[in-house]
Amino acid sequence: MNRFIRIALLLVAPLFAISANAAPMAYSVNSDSVNGDSLYLIDLATGVDQLRGKLFTGIEDRTDTEGLAFSSDPQTLWGMDDASGTLFPINPVNGSINYEDEIQLPLEFRTGGGNDFGMTFACDKSLYFTSVKSNTLYRRDENGSFEAVGSDGSLAVSISAVAAKGFPVKLYGLGNGQFQDGVTDSPNLYIIDTETGVASMVGPLSETGEFKYNEAGLAFDSDGSLWAITDRSQLNNQKSQILRINTVTGAATLVSTTLNELGYESLAIGPPTNCDGSSQFEDESLPRIPTYSLTGRLSSILVLMLAGMLFLRRRYN
Repeated sequence: MNRFIRIALLLVAPLFAISANAAPMAYSVNSDSVNGDSLYLIDLATGVDQLRGKLFTGIEDRTDTEGLAFSSDPQTLWGMDDASGTLFPINPVNGSINYEDEIQLPLEFRTGGGNDFGMTFACDKSLYFTSVKSNTLYRRDENGSFEAVGSDGSLAVSISAVAAKGFPVKLYGLGNGQFQDGVTDSPNLYIIDTETGVASMVGPLSETGEFKYNEAGLAFDSDGSLWAITDRSQLNNQKSQILRINTVTGAATLVSTTLNELGYESLAIGPPTNCDGSSQFEDESLPRIPTYSLTGRLSSILVLMLAGMLFLRRRYN
């Protein structure tokens, strides 16, 4: 094997690893669709969104699914619908809903809509969700009881997306952004006290106001990185943006834009993360050391093994 080929293989190996180190896959619902809500699988790195299926109970469609989150079971995806006031499990393969497993939300959430729910499961097995109508945080415990956290209106800000990680629970919320009438609401990251329900601002997504959206979805990945997807369908029918958010400063980085659908207002990546508390106090203000994904490392190893075998074969022939 000549020197040129050896050098080429050594250069290609890291490229395999880098390309394999992609952002996670996530689920979202196009809740502004006139044909009823559908579940999509989205590559957060590229914005490629793949239809999984219509949210259909076998009796009726779900037409305003605002919240989406995985429970501790990685196969159990849950949605929260504002139109019907229901909490329901979703088959992540085809979007179907088992009508018999739906849970009715308290009566206050089953009249009039406008809640714009954000929801997340936490390591303590609680379900936390917010309502823009009341600006309040709510909890459903593992026994199925619903309660308001703190006093009514304690959030004091319109938060339509929440995400939890760690134990004890650290709960983050994303404020609504730019509405159709051009009025700026609160496009900031907040941390929410799970005892008082009070939201404290971490920081704006952008100091220059570059991220304009209506509502959003929020979720942590298994590495503890915070991701958001924003609904911009009412801003001249623009596609949703996928953002990575620094939990120390609130600053967002644009990663990609969805290719096909409009109106994504929810985001689910996986079960509650960092439940052992291992990265509870990580400082995202520090630069991260680049690392390859497992797939990337394996790709590098295979390429290097190929280079070695070709070299040995030439040497001993």
